[in-house]
Amino acid sequence: MTPPSEASETQPSALRKFFSLDLLDNRHPSLHGLRVLAIVSVLQFHVTAIYTQEWGIKMDRRWADSSMTVFFGMDLFFFLSGFLIGAILLRSLEVDKKQNVRRFYLRRVFRTFPSYYVVLTGLALTMTLSAEQHHNLIYEYLYGTNYTSLRRHDVVMFWGWSLALEEQFYLTVPILFLVLYKVRSDRARLTILGAIWISALVVRLVLYFRNPQWDESALYNFVYYRTHTRFDTLVAGILLAYVQNRWGASIARWLELPFARATLALPSLACLYVLMQPWMFGPAAVGLVHVFSWGTLTTLMYFAWTLLLLNGGDGWVRRALSLSVFRQVATLGYGVYLVHLPLCEYVVSHAAQWLIADRRWPVHVVWVAAVGALLLLSLLLSYVLHLAIEKPSLRLRDRYAA
Repeated sequence: MTPPSEASETQPSALRKFFSLDLLDNRHPSLHGLRVLAIVSVLQFHVTAIYTQEWGIKMDRRWADSSMTVFFGMDLFFFLSGFLIGAILLRSLEVDKKQNVRRFYLRRVFRTFPSYYVVLTGLALTMTLSAEQHHNLIYEYLYGTNYTSLRRHDVVMFWGWSLALEEQFYLTVPILFLVLYKVRSDRARLTILGAIWISALVVRLVLYFRNPQWDESALYNFVYYRTHTRFDTLVAGILLAYVQNRWGASIARWLELPFARATLALPSLACLYVLMQPWMFGPAAVGLVHVFSWGTLTTLMYFAWTLLLLNGGDGWVRRALSLSVFRQVATLGYGVYLVHLPLCEYVVSHAAQWLIADRRWPVHVVWVAAVGALLLLSLLLSYVLHLAIEKPSLRLRDRYAA
């Protein structure tokens, strides 16, 4: 029989363990802050899109345009995902001298599949589905969302396109690392990764010039969402993982020089300027600017920024992005992405309309409140998913794919 004092100590400990977060790996703390910035950028983009395109809420045109040009938070997700997966596989090759494909896929499945299927199934069971949604549901379960129609009434989780893109890409990653393992020289490995990275831009350009009269919607559907046109963001992350693994210490010494930091910072700021001003070359060139922006400019920018964060010293930006709260929020980031759009559509947008129409709140104040409320509600529901689905799945992962 357990003594009362011992039992009272055990119970809080068990409860604390149950309610605690299974935090992300902390080898690169500043990347958690980057991930949170990506989360906020995606949320604000979708709030604006639903405000203006679905609910017809009148926003200041410049405010709405500025919000919608910050689309590249999704590319940051892809880039960081490629970097982290690349770093994991490189460590595996260094330690084991071989690639365990079974372990790689099992860990991926246990990490991402359960929460996705729970949310997708929950939405499919609670929504009134159209005939097109019924027809396309099987593609959503097979992670093929980005190759179906992404109109709101054609799929259940239209935002699942990005998850489908990642899973499709990761089917090829073990093959890519096998090729890199067979090729021994650094120059050859960098050439292969660089050629794969630039090939996505070539594909986008070919598609664009085959039909230079693309309208905005068609360009998104056939270029922005598809794996064969957007894999460069993930490849760039893997390339950074390789560069950091091989030359991280040398880059850190180089970045002690102000000129070196400027060499990375200034071109990346130029990329950011173009991303924020897609119409700067005139209305006729906006589509072509998109072609370069959707992967090429974003990864050049993120490659430089991440190198600076990882190797540029312990400045205030790095310290701020490394705050422990960002690690906690980033841990819930996957769940936030899964649940944020239903919450935005069915909860936050209704509240926003009421505040604007009935309470006469200024639109920009309601927009800020909506983004904040959406983040908090999404974190709360993501936390429930984390406790109920993710943590048990991660325990299974550690058991079967340690």
